Formats: sequence, C-alpha cells, structure tokens
Amino acid sequence: MSFTLTTLKSSIEEYTQNTNWGSTTDQMNTIIRQAEERINYAVQIANYNTKSVSSNLTVLEIATSAVTIDDSETAPIAPIYFRVRSGVAPDGGTVLDNAWSYLLLKDYNFLQEYAPVDSASGTPKYYAFYNDAQDATPSNAATFSFVPYASGAFAYDILYFFEPASLVTVDDLEGDTLTWLSTHGTNALLYACLVEAYTFLKGEQDLMQLYDSKYKEALQTLIMTEQGNYRTSFRDRQRAA
Repeated sequence: MSFTLTTLKSSIEEYTQNTNWGSTTDQMNTIIRQAEERINYAVQIANYNTKSVSSNLTVLEIATSAVTIDDSETAPIAPIYFRVRSGVAPDGGTVLDNAWSYLLLKDYNFLQEYAPVDSASGTPKYYAFYNDAQDATPSNAATFSFVPYASGAFAYDILYFFEPASLVTVDDLEGDTLTWLSTHGTNALLYACLVEAYTFLKGEQDLMQLYDSKYKEALQTLIMTEQGNYRTSFRDRQRAA
C-alpha cells in the first residue's frame, strides 16, 4: 500500500472522523509536512535523505577555501563526510589511482585559528559546515569550509543529510504522486499525521496516546531496517540476542 496526497488526506479524515476543516484548507498540508519532518529528523535513511556531491576544487574554491552546494530542492542539513584526493577527476567524477583522505569535522572558529592566512596551504585536513543560506543567491545553498587551503588540484566528494521533498510539494509541483516515505514508510507517515492532526483538533487523550504509540512502533521499524537488522541472517540475530 502506498499513499498519494489524496489518499493520505482521506485516511486522516476517516481516522479523525472529521471531513469539515472549514477555512483551514491548507492545514492538512501543514499536518503532513509536520509529520514528514518528525520522521526525517528521527531517522536518516540511505538513498532517501542523503546525497553525495562529487567534483573538483576550482581555482576560486581553492582561493576561498570553501565549497558551496546549490540544491534546487533543499539545502544540506548536516554533513556525513567530506573527502578529497589529489588530482583532477574527469568530468567531476572520481580519480581511481589516488586514495581518499577524509577530513575531520570541526567548528568553523577552529578553522579560522588553524589557518588564519592564505599562505597556510597543503592537503585539506579539517572542514566545517559553514552555513545553510536558504534565502541567499543561489537559493538553497550551503557552504562547507576547509583548511588548509588546497595547495594544488583536488577532487572532492561530500555526503550529507538533506530534507526530501514533501508529498505535498511533489504532488503539487513535480507531477509525481508518491515519495519514498509514502511508499515504504506508510505506517510511520500515517500515524505521525494522526498525532499532528489530533494535536491540532485537541482530540481525546486516549486516542492521542494510542496513535503516538503506533507512530513510535512504526518509526522503530524504520530505524531497525536502516540499521540493517533485516539484512543480517537469522543465525546472526540469534547470536546477538
């Protein structure tokens, strides 16, 4: 079973026994966005809310000691890793004959103290998530700063968490009707929506607790799946128990 925006809204109305939202016609969209945000920040799922960007450090990036990512949908929320290796990758791809060097995540102030002047060049060693300038130009841009300043040409690869497009946005703007969460995380999405809906409606506390319990159970299933519990053998799980 998968949810489209229409079927999810219908399910919320059926569970809450409320089909008259009055002048709050956009409230259902808000409820769905809030529910998705609950899940997205509770569990990070590979190939769903992680992205990898690979390219080369250009002269400008070497001079400014920073890489700016411009995503048409949303800016990075948090980095997972930043790695570099010497040489220029063809067409922004990878360099196969050099080993990756993983930079250590530090506070931006540490970077300023470590390399306060342009002359401190070498192989980049530390990086910081400098900003998340969603209202800047270009829009939805985020900057990763690094030190030392690159002493030569380097290919880089950055993996980061981001907030995926909402089912509301996908349905309205992109012409699709499903998201990964509305297809593979239907229970978590539904019960998260019901928790948000009953909060808005000031619903009965016993039902609120029931739906919150169901949400946490479904969320735990997603977390277990992402951690690989269903990718190990039965014997391995028995041994771990």
